[in-house]
Amino acid sequence: MDTLLYWIAIPMAANILLIFFVVLSLRRLAKRLEENAVHSAVNRVLATLRPMVKEAQELSVAFDGQLREKQRLIHSLNENLDRRITALNLLVNRTEVRLQSQENHRHIPESADVQETVLELASQGRSVEHIARELDVSPGEVSLILDLKRKLDALSG
Repeated sequence: MDTLLYWIAIPMAANILLIFFVVLSLRRLAKRLEENAVHSAVNRVLATLRPMVKEAQELSVAFDGQLREKQRLIHSLNENLDRRITALNLLVNRTEVRLQSQENHRHIPESADVQETVLELASQGRSVEHIARELDVSPGEVSLILDLKRKLDALSG
């Protein structure tokens, strides 16, 4: 993402600087030619270039807005991807616990139930190990749920 921004931003900045220097040079040239009675020709050239410069500036502003919108979308997609990765990690941890456990008769609650129960037990001051034993899940899953809750609280607050 950053390299894409550099490949777009560097030529754009170079073009803007080039346009700035061209306009500045043309203005200086216009002052000199004014003394030589060629002032009207330079004014016609400047009149032709001004709309182009204005259009280039407008395009630059529009491009900047589009770039910011794309950055916002990418940030949103990254957040959604992080949530899905977390959910997958929870599922993997639960699968590992099920595979390690020889107690097939015991019912393992749904992921949302596990999360709510973990948060409730943690609020009661129970340790990660105690919660993991009580719910028959891995301590890593309990830690992950608690870490995610802290991160979500930090983002919300």
